[in-house]
Order: sequence, then structure tokens, then C-alpha cells
Amino acid sequence: MATSTQLRQQILAGEQDAALAALYGTDPAVLARQRQRYAAALEQFELYFGPGRQVHLYSAPGRAELGGNHTDHQHGYGLAAAVMLDLVAVASPSDDGFIRVKSRGFNKLDVIDLSEAEPQDGESTHSASLIRGIAEGFRAKGKAVSGFDAYTASDVLRGSGLSSSAAFEMGMAVILNGEYHCGLSAPELAKICQYAENTYFGKPSGLLDQLTSAVGGVIFADFADPASPKIEKIHAAGLLPAGMTLCVTDTRGSHSELTGEFAAIRKEMEAVAAQLGAKVLGQVQAADLWAALPRLRQTCGDRAVLRAIHYFEENARTLAERDALRAGNFPAFLRLIEASGHASFTLCQNVYCAADVRHQGLSSALALSQHLLAGRGGAWRMQGGGFAGTIQAFVPQALVQSYHDAIEAVFGFGSCYRLRLREQGAIRVL
Repeated sequence: MATSTQLRQQILAGEQDAALAALYGTDPAVLARQRQRYAAALEQFELYFGPGRQVHLYSAPGRAELGGNHTDHQHGYGLAAAVMLDLVAVASPSDDGFIRVKSRGFNKLDVIDLSEAEPQDGESTHSASLIRGIAEGFRAKGKAVSGFDAYTASDVLRGSGLSSSAAFEMGMAVILNGEYHCGLSAPELAKICQYAENTYFGKPSGLLDQLTSAVGGVIFADFADPASPKIEKIHAAGLLPAGMTLCVTDTRGSHSELTGEFAAIRKEMEAVAAQLGAKVLGQVQAADLWAALPRLRQTCGDRAVLRAIHYFEENARTLAERDALRAGNFPAFLRLIEASGHASFTLCQNVYCAADVRHQGLSSALALSQHLLAGRGGAWRMQGGGFAGTIQAFVPQALVQSYHDAIEAVFGFGSCYRLRLREQGAIRVL
């Protein structure tokens, strides 16, 4: 374990390039950027927590949802890929029972007193609640964790649908797991993070985001038993055929005020399930929904029924997407991607917020993508929880530059990202 100063000097001298290349590839420009990024994080750690501390470096990736939009929380299937955009953290353990975290881009230093285990008044929907909940999740598993000081720097777009929250959560979890030698598996860490997000933060999320950040690669998950989901890792290498680029567009809309919209999807799906004698739609047969359609429209309302229909269609589509990737049938996968995007508009209705119809960044980005890519070998869909954030597009190489330029002409410089997939989940880097 090196001091922050020693580690910064080693990184800037290129002595840790092998560890960085394992995560980010060997492109000299990319490595140069990551050297500077990690060195800057170490310097900021020293600014807030003092020089000479023994530290470790951690990384947790964001994710791109490929299939299973709002299916995981109903005990269905999910398909997602870890991406190169990640959160990096500099961390050093402390023995005073406090966790202190400073995150780049946020003015506040989070200070969590671990002697206060329960959710605190006024803390929900803030990062401090996630940190407290994750620490308590470890303790609930009998792990003797204590405090640490950390500085984090994330290039996962906040509120964008690339799950900056899951990257942050997994960053905190992998620090505790590493610094206190807890030995928990990646899926166990993911479940602790989901617990913190549900119980302490107050967002009723599923588990797919945290699982993907924890495990890495492309994850197909079956949540029929959410306490023990079945996970299949499809290796990221070679997943995208030569000449195909995954582009993600940040429409510059924020998720920060949309927790209620996300929660309504789950609430409405579960209201339909309750009318059919179950807790979640994964415990219901699609035929039973169609048979009860007249009654369900009266008791739950049409939007809830349409969202339930979306669950069954999207769940079957996600399984078909996995099979297409397994078989190397990428054209079939692309057609399923398009169908998923269409269903978000017509059934799940989570592309824009009905209370603010003047602002439809996702709708505009999808319409532009359709204009640019339809009939030319590409595909496009919304990703993530919806209502704001990002869309994704699979773009043939010959169209990448023109697609990029057209998107940024509408949504601004730096809004279109060309993503690379990442094989590793949340890990200690050095």
C-alpha cells in the first residue's frame, strides 16, 4: 500500500500503465488521459484529507441498458453492459467510525457517523443516505466495517441513464469490501447497494444496474428469485461486430426530480399484478392479463394496463436479445432494439414526462436517430429509467461521424459519446 504522493508519482511516470491499460485499453491518448485523471484524484484527496496517507484506488463502471426496460423490478429478465465511463475513488481507512466522501462536482463533503445506523431525517435522496445504507448492509451480513476517507471523480454522466448512481454505490461498496477484507462476491455487493437505494435513498430501483457495475461485461439476469438472481455473463470482447459503434446521446435532461415518475411505473405494474393475485408481474401469466383486460382497465386504469403489457413484451424481447447475441445474429439483435424503443413510447410511456410536454429531449433524439439511421443498418432506443437522460444508437461505421455531428448540432458539443464496453466490474485498481 503506497502513499497518495508515491502513487501519484508512479502513475505520472507511467509505472502503473499496465493496471490502467487493463481497464481502459492501450491507446496512448486514452492512457495519457487516465494518468492525468487518476493523478488529479490523488491530488484532490490530499487537499481534502491531507498528504502522506496510505491509499488504494478503486474503479466502478457505469452501464448501458441493452434490454429489459423496467422488467427487473417485476422479477423478469434484464440485459445490460458495463461501459468504459467509470467512477474512480481514492480511499484510505480510518478508525474513528466516520465515513467522509468528497465527490468532484459537488460542494458538500459527505460525513456519515456510523454510530447512527437508521435512515436520517432529511438525508433521503442524497448521497449520504446511500453511503450509510451500504455500510449498514455490510453490518447486516456480519461484516465489521468502519470508516474511511475518500475522494471520487466520475465521468459517468449524472442523471443520464448510464447509472452514475450505481457506479457511485458500487464504488462505496468495493471500498468497504476491500479495505475491511470482507470477501463478499460481486452479486452480494450489488444487493447491498440495491438495499441502500431502496431503503435509505428512497428510490424503488431493481438490481440490474448494480449487478452490471459489480460484475462487468454484458450481463443477462433472471430475477425470478430476486434474492438469488441467475446471472449469465456474456463477455464484452467481440460483442459488437467490426464496423458498428455504440453511441449514447446525453439530451441534457436531469433525472433529479423524476423519482416519482420512476416509482409510478413500478407501482402501476404491481397494482395490475395485485388484481391478478400476485405481488409482481413476473408471477403472472400474460394470458391471465389479457383475459382480465376489461376489469383491469376499470380497476387500475389504462396506463397501468399498458405498462403491464410492456412488461410481458419486453421480457420476452430481452430473452430473444440474449439468444441473438449468443448466436452472433447481430441484425436480429438490432431489430429487437428498435422494437424495445418503440414500446417505451407506446406502452411503458417513459420517454417523456406528461406533466412537462414542452421538454421532450429523449423524443427528439429518438426521432433524429430514426431520421439518420432508418433503413441504413442501425438501431436506436431509449435507455434507463426514462423521462430524461440518454438514448443509445448502434451506428454503422460509415455513418458515425455524420450521426455524431447531427446529434451535437441539436444537443450541444460533447453530448454524443462513442462508448466502449468494459469487461471488468467494480474493482480495486491499485
